[in-house]
Amino acid sequence: MQIITVVKRYFLSNKDIKELSNAVGELGPIFRNAKKVEVYELNETTTVYLIDDKPLVAKLTVKIDSGQREYVIPLLTYFYLNPTYIPSYPTITVDDGAVPHIVNGADVMRPGIKDISGEFGIGDLLMIKDLKGRYVGIGISLMTSDEMKSTTKGKVIKVIHHLGDKLWNLSQELLKAK
Repeated sequence: MQIITVVKRYFLSNKDIKELSNAVGELGPIFRNAKKVEVYELNETTTVYLIDDKPLVAKLTVKIDSGQREYVIPLLTYFYLNPTYIPSYPTITVDDGAVPHIVNGADVMRPGIKDISGEFGIGDLLMIKDLKGRYVGIGISLMTSDEMKSTTKGKVIKVIHHLGDKLWNLSQELLKAK
């Protein structure tokens, strides 16, 4: 197992929590209802937020094409700790053959997709589920929902977080430590 180094670790003030909750859209209530928020800066591109001692949200800077874009995402741990939470993000359901590839870090190829739910554009966040409805990854769309529905081949989603990745493993370690 790989040890993850935390470069910087600190707590947010109530004012900072409020500002963050207003800036992260759908994830805002997670922060608004928190008693404490601890920040783990892992490197210049990855920050994990522990909300009341649970690793629930991450901020990632992702290289896309020639630029970079910042995303604030729920960690997959959040879905397993809060099974009733249903995100409003568009969702892609993949077949059983795609799941092992995704959890080993592969991006999503069009032939592995069984269902596309919701409208989205290039660069939008997508939730990736298996046929049993379990979240296995979070990705960034490389095309619009209409383009994805009409194409039959090629890479269509860049996976930025998946079961078994560094963020997932860190989350599991942090949950065990509490």
